[in-house]
Amino acid sequence: MFTRILIVISLQAAIGFLVLPKIIAGDIDAQGLYKKHCVTCHGNDGTGKTDLGEGLGARDFTDKEFQNSITDEQIVGQIENGTKEKMFPFKDKLTPEEMKALVPVIRAFGG
Repeated sequence: MFTRILIVISLQAAIGFLVLPKIIAGDIDAQGLYKKHCVTCHGNDGTGKTDLGEGLGARDFTDKEFQNSITDEQIVGQIENGTKEKMFPFKDKLTPEEMKALVPVIRAFGG
């Protein structure tokens, strides 16, 4: 059990430093926004393999097919409007600039 916890903590630390580089658009801390609003469902690693994420069918941002099939504008629209019964809309929680700033964070999971 201790080994498993140690592995999870190590992976989260590595992901935090390698996969999620500090992305700031102007004065917007996009990485901080991701951690505050997205990590609960999509996880630190972007796979959507969290308890809530798996229950809601959260998108796997590491999936190459997803990354190749969606535009930046569609990502912003998804964040803004959500998906019925899957993702809450963030139009009342994030500014348009903050939503746009999340796009590079989401793209970074694609490799």
